[in-house]
Amino acid sequence: MVCKVKREKNYNLEVLRVVSCIMVVVIHVANYYSRGYGLGEVNNASYIFSIICNVGSRIAVPIFFMISGSLLVDETLLIKKSLRRVGNTLWSLVVWSAIYYIWNYFYRDRLYDFRLIFAEPVKAHLWFLYAIIGMYLVLPFLQNMFKNMQDILMRYFAALWFLFLTIEYVLALCELPVSYNIPLVGNSCYLGYFVLGYIVKGTIKKVPISTKTCYVGAVLCLATVIIFTYICTVLQGSHYDRLFQYRNILIAIPSALIFYDALKNEHRPYKEKTKKMLSFLSRHSFNIYLCHVIFLDIVKLEFAPRSISAFIGIPLYTLFVFGCSLLFSVIWQFLCNKLKAIIANKEMAE
Repeated sequence: MVCKVKREKNYNLEVLRVVSCIMVVVIHVANYYSRGYGLGEVNNASYIFSIICNVGSRIAVPIFFMISGSLLVDETLLIKKSLRRVGNTLWSLVVWSAIYYIWNYFYRDRLYDFRLIFAEPVKAHLWFLYAIIGMYLVLPFLQNMFKNMQDILMRYFAALWFLFLTIEYVLALCELPVSYNIPLVGNSCYLGYFVLGYIVKGTIKKVPISTKTCYVGAVLCLATVIIFTYICTVLQGSHYDRLFQYRNILIAIPSALIFYDALKNEHRPYKEKTKKMLSFLSRHSFNIYLCHVIFLDIVKLEFAPRSISAFIGIPLYTLFVFGCSLLFSVIWQFLCNKLKAIIANKEMAE
């Protein structure tokens, strides 16, 4: 008889998931301030603070993909399980697309053209669901491929991915289009982040990097983005955001370094109360991501956020949006659980 030992949860990943969720809200609040530069609505100091917050939070989305990849690629290969994930995520996309269609129509006075559904989501942040559905569809192939792959080939994959990420991004900045992408390593930065999560997880003991090196490297990369963003913005007279893209190597490197350090220090002790709080917030992180734009819209239309300094507005509105989103998620989850219980009871009665 074989006894399966339940692996202890890595609470550093829970910290990353929660902090990344908050960072996504920071990005969207800071974006509103950043885009006010050149319109006479944001002064120089507020703009600098907004791009510091914006760039510093850009590691959030790559880390979300890496967390998923590190956990899912290592799972037992089950096609049905992957398809169930696809179905659940697709259902979330349908439900939230409908919610935001209604929200945009009645609150924002905007009408969405459903002919664009495969090119542009109803609300911009729902792009993440499009991307993750694709990951879940090909997950069985990734599991079979990478779990049986030699270490040298995984390092080769990572090196090629970083290389072509850099080349294609530089070519895009130079407005030189690339029609023929390199298969697997060059056609999706999000697939690369997803797989990179698994690769980093498997190379921690083989490629030692100190915590200090991780954070110094991350800060240097992000500081470079901040400096060049500010220079380009001043030169063109309006907010320059092309360096904020997730295919920017200077966003990819700090994301990987922070993720590496979190995995490396997985045995860091946490108090039981802290673990419960992290688990609670982590459990609601997906719903918070989905619903937070509702409260962001309210902030933009009702509060005139640029009327106060970014030094106050970004933390204040981030706290407001995150807090309202968390409350919404708790109520949403409660209602969903009640609905499931009612349906289950009816089925049992029949």
